[in-house]
Amino acid sequence: MALEGREFHRLRVYHARQRNQRRITAILASMERRLPLEYEGWQQHEPIFRRLSTPELVAEVQDGSPDRRLAALSVIDLSEVASSTIEDWIRALPDAEANELAGAIPVQRPHSSCKDDLRWVEVARLGYEKRRLPTFLVMLFSSLEALDSRHCPEAPQAWENIGDWLGDVYDRLVKDGDSEALEDISLFVFENYLDRDSIFDAFCGMVVRHEALAMQVSANPSLLLPELPREKQQLVLEEAAANGGRPFKEAWAALNGRA
Repeated sequence: MALEGREFHRLRVYHARQRNQRRITAILASMERRLPLEYEGWQQHEPIFRRLSTPELVAEVQDGSPDRRLAALSVIDLSEVASSTIEDWIRALPDAEANELAGAIPVQRPHSSCKDDLRWVEVARLGYEKRRLPTFLVMLFSSLEALDSRHCPEAPQAWENIGDWLGDVYDRLVKDGDSEALEDISLFVFENYLDRDSIFDAFCGMVVRHEALAMQVSANPSLLLPELPREKQQLVLEEAAANGGRPFKEAWAALNGRA
């Protein structure tokens, strides 16, 4: 069945950490303001679409006009949609609809299973890899947190896998010169998840490989490092200094308010 009410739809988007919520809200609001003209009036379909079955909503996404597709995505329950169909949508939908699809990922539902959460980790990972939309990135890490909150035995390996994946993705973004996506990773991942060992290890590898990141981190260490243990702060700044960043003593003094 379709989800009841747009209020719940908007709530389901923002199960990421509290400090991310205003940022992701701003992203979605900005994208909505920039919607092309073909989506005009899409909200008027929502009351009717809430009463449709999931197969009927899938048909709207597959064959409907742009405004109807967006409305269908705003109320659909993705847990009732085949993974192969979702993957096709990730690849084929225009950006506005792909962003709505990302927001529809049903993360951290109280009665979901570890298997469900692993599914959404993979969907969000694929979504970000293919589309580079930050909403997928937020939902990816929210799904990982859901594994933790349910004490899933698969959680440690899932975090490890995403850490490895993140390093590869960052390398590709640097190669492509995608500064906007690099900023998204800094904003939604580095500023929130460096306390996770797998993400910290991946981050250190990026600092070693990319001089621009080494300089960024060491020039403003209070942005990303203040919540880390002292030994991890020191490790990052030593790696940054050895790979094109500011000298360690300068960066360390800046971090500790002595610059």
